[in-house]
Amino acid sequence: MKIMVVDDEEIIIALLTEHLKEMGFDDVTTAASGEEALEIIAAQEDPFDCFLLDIKMRGMDGIELCSRIRDMSLYRIAPIIMITSAAAKLHMHEAFDAGATDYMMKPIEHIDLRVRIQIAMLLVETLKSEAESRLALKSALLASPKAGKFDPSMRITYSNVPNMRDYFQLENRLLRLSEGTYAMTLLSIEIEGIENVGARLGQSEFLNIVEAVAQIVGKTLPASGASLSYVGYGKFICLVVVRNHIVPNLLQARIRDAFQCYVSSQKVLKPDELVLNVAALSSKRMLAPDIAISLVRRFVGSLGTSEDRLLPPISKVQDRIFRRSIGPNPKVT
Repeated sequence: MKIMVVDDEEIIIALLTEHLKEMGFDDVTTAASGEEALEIIAAQEDPFDCFLLDIKMRGMDGIELCSRIRDMSLYRIAPIIMITSAAAKLHMHEAFDAGATDYMMKPIEHIDLRVRIQIAMLLVETLKSEAESRLALKSALLASPKAGKFDPSMRITYSNVPNMRDYFQLENRLLRLSEGTYAMTLLSIEIEGIENVGARLGQSEFLNIVEAVAQIVGKTLPASGASLSYVGYGKFICLVVVRNHIVPNLLQARIRDAFQCYVSSQKVLKPDELVLNVAALSSKRMLAPDIAISLVRRFVGSLGTSEDRLLPPISKVQDRIFRRSIGPNPKVT
């Protein structure tokens, strides 16, 4: 795995580099500022797999750098782990909105870094597997439109869709919220009738419809605080961590209007053959992260067997690792 570490403190860079090498990662590139990091990224022939960014840096801070990296097509869904102190932790919501995947607290603990990198590795391998599967499917469809076997359970993440994250990243964001309650909205968005249409038209058209709906929903959601994940079977999960409550019926009306315009432009779809339905996973406006995770997992678990899942949920064992490595009152500087 090719890793970039960005921090304006030499001691932190040296510590992280040493820890990573002990874990077997020798391909580590470092930068002392956001500006330097962007220059290095632009000059790379082979893209980085993972980024570790300090939040508080002179000049361009880690949040702006994270946002700039996310704007690059190669890194729309790459793991970005933020390095934060007690004071900077207050800005983690901004970091998540900018596209951060995870974070670590200073001083850096070896076990904490190991957990974060292991999760990043799982994400990198999953995304690579997904990309390879999509490429193989595309090649098969080009060779023969009938060659692509219809699979409604397939999970897809479109890097060009605003606010879209894979399911693993959405779960991880909830897991990394501090204890307490948050103003958040959890929604499910279903393309009713998609499986019948997919079986009739095939996998290629099925994926085109899913992407169209993802684009519509992504553009309709708030620009910040929102995460959208497609979990298979024509269903999305939407997490919005903002004070303003998202009204399901209003969101449904907006995306239905936009979807009707899309349907009208498609000769293969019949009027009213597909309907977008929005439902709240909870009626509460304030939720604790553990409750939110339970609601999300229950919804995803109801869609199919574990064999259908391309992106596995984080296990209870990993949950315990999080608590053990961080502890209830992490030591910070």
